[in-house]
Amino acid sequence: MKKLFIGVVGIMVLITLGCSTTNSVPLAQTPVPPPTNEMALLWFERGSAYVQAGDLEDAAKDFTQAINADPNYADAYCSRGLVLGRLGKHEQAIGDFTQALALNPKNAGVYADRGAAYGYLGQHALAISDFTQAIALNPNSAGGYYNRSVGYFAEKKCSEALKDMRRAQDLGYQKIRQGFLDKLKNDCPEN
Repeated sequence: MKKLFIGVVGIMVLITLGCSTTNSVPLAQTPVPPPTNEMALLWFERGSAYVQAGDLEDAAKDFTQAINADPNYADAYCSRGLVLGRLGKHEQAIGDFTQALALNPKNAGVYADRGAAYGYLGQHALAISDFTQAIALNPNSAGGYYNRSVGYFAEKKCSEALKDMRRAQDLGYQKIRQGFLDKLKNDCPEN
């Protein structure tokens, strides 16, 4: 039988996943907005513990229970969307990210997460739009610039792709895939 630790684990997973509605507070001090009822919080924390344990199916079920307990709990939609994305259910993830944004339209991370889901589905124009919104809300989002660069490249918009790649590098983005960088340099020579 699996033992789950609830409480701080839920908060740490939420922050790790990127759903937190507050991005300007240092990581260790980032508050998680409480849902309107205790049951939603309990389901959410247990779902977060399942994520930490690598049990994504049970995590998705518990985030669904949190949403059922509080349909206005934006972080539960976001967390379930992230889990669904990891399970390859990108269309369902987009639905959850869209609902999270309806409840909290100023969350740059959720725009980026939805953009990634659109990218996985090959809907690059929609991905670019979401990454653009994420960058507008957080102009120092190195990952936003990198991911938008990937979208621009897929749309054969080389100058935009190169510009965003440079910006991501200037901001210190560390997760640049070398294969993508090589392809960008080969297919989009600088003039």
